[in-house]
Amino acid sequence: MAVDLTTVPLTALTNESRSILSSLLNPRKVLPIIGPDGLPRHRDWRGLASLAQISTEVAASINDYADKTARVLDIWSQRIDGLATVGTLLSFLQLLDRFDACEDLVELHRQDKLIVRGGGQQIVSWDGDDRDLITYDDKLLGFPQKYHAYVLYAREDKEFVDEVVSRMKTQGLKMCTEEDLLVGHATKVAPVSRLILERCRYIVLIYSPDFLRSPAITFYTNLAQADAINKQQIKLIPIMYRECSLPELLAQYHRLYYKTRGEINSYFWYRLSDSLRIVNTPRIEYNMSNSTYSSMSINELSNSKSVKMNGFKEDLQQLALPSVPTDTSSMNDLHKLHKDPASTEETKSLSNTSQTDKKKKKTIGARIINTLKGKKTQKNCH
Repeated sequence: MAVDLTTVPLTALTNESRSILSSLLNPRKVLPIIGPDGLPRHRDWRGLASLAQISTEVAASINDYADKTARVLDIWSQRIDGLATVGTLLSFLQLLDRFDACEDLVELHRQDKLIVRGGGQQIVSWDGDDRDLITYDDKLLGFPQKYHAYVLYAREDKEFVDEVVSRMKTQGLKMCTEEDLLVGHATKVAPVSRLILERCRYIVLIYSPDFLRSPAITFYTNLAQADAINKQQIKLIPIMYRECSLPELLAQYHRLYYKTRGEINSYFWYRLSDSLRIVNTPRIEYNMSNSTYSSMSINELSNSKSVKMNGFKEDLQQLALPSVPTDTSSMNDLHKLHKDPASTEETKSLSNTSQTDKKKKKTIGARIINTLKGKKTQKNCH
């Protein structure tokens, strides 16, 4: 028996739940996240307002409130479309990459502190199609969960894996292991394969001699490699926990090294958390079709266009480039220029002057030659 959170209204959230949401979503986030609809959204209350389809005018008025997240929840709760539910809220938090907030609410649900009981929520038993129920979180929350990463490891390294999951959880990263699988699956192959292909952005590999000896881990690793190639993504995050000789296919991947002999591993944990974060950044496109050199493609922002953030149009007129002048000229139009009569006369004058100079030079040259001939004649006479 479980509570179907997709039928529980937002008004059933406890004060503790709303307080946690406000503390996490009120601070503004700089880096956006690209949603399935292709729109960039802020990872705070503004993104939640966008997903809740709150209009631009109403969203602008929320800035006047001290607790902006609470105001978003209040406005959203007034909807009668049936989407203002706790289950929808949790799915929106995942779309915004706010797994930290989602995980905190899930923990409250485990402690029976998420919602107020007796609010008319529907109690259901999972007697139907259970194919989407893979992990305990799926059954607890009533819908398929997304994770930052699935961890592949040998049982001998479980203590280290528990530390990895615990440390990443404090960073707001949601990890999944075989320990999260619901009991009752005929085999682990099908559910783990679906987690790798559909639910987890990254696959963390914990290298050790025991890791390499497991046929099941080898199968899952090959599956993750094929999925990464198919999706053209960096999907594998290898960690060298215990030294071992890697096969050729795995040796090519850059990996993190965990120091097991008492050295400080703060750098390791910092790099691991950074590698697991999902950040959407714009890419610069290059067009090589018309030139032997790479030319950067730049899209001009005109004054009549605007960019959408959180689904709302934002005025970027102050960032727009100036309009292109309509009057243009080219080197090909030079032959059309009118000749200036004055300049023509000056050209003739200069031409006459140059011819006079040439005549003078010839006369002076002849005089010099005659003078030299006269001197030679006088010498011969003496």
